[in-house]
Amino acid sequence: MEITTTACNVFIKENSLVSTKIEEINLNKDELGELKISITISGFSRKSDYSKINLLFSDIIEFKFYYTHIYNFYNVENVKLLHIDDCIYLSFDPDISDDKKSDDDSDFILAKKLELFIK
Repeated sequence: MEITTTACNVFIKENSLVSTKIEEINLNKDELGELKISITISGFSRKSDYSKINLLFSDIIEFKFYYTHIYNFYNVENVKLLHIDDCIYLSFDPDISDDKKSDDDSDFILAKKLELFIK
């Protein structure tokens, strides 16, 4: 289901992405050669509507992920989820001092479309 404009309302309270775990990040091109990013997330609370989901971002405008072996891959401790113009912005390592998109946000995706698949 497409949640581009409703994601901020989907991932609240017991369905929050905070304290979940990213299992997998896949970068692929579709049949037209456009980049798609798929993220599999698990570890939701028992009260959540989800146990495991897949987020599919398309019409990617910008993304940045950083990895180092020093940290565990990948426990979600904070998120910044914004609807900016007609786009969705999700940072898994946000600058929490700024509630808008920030140059200090890390591990983020800015895309025109986000779909949610429940596994």
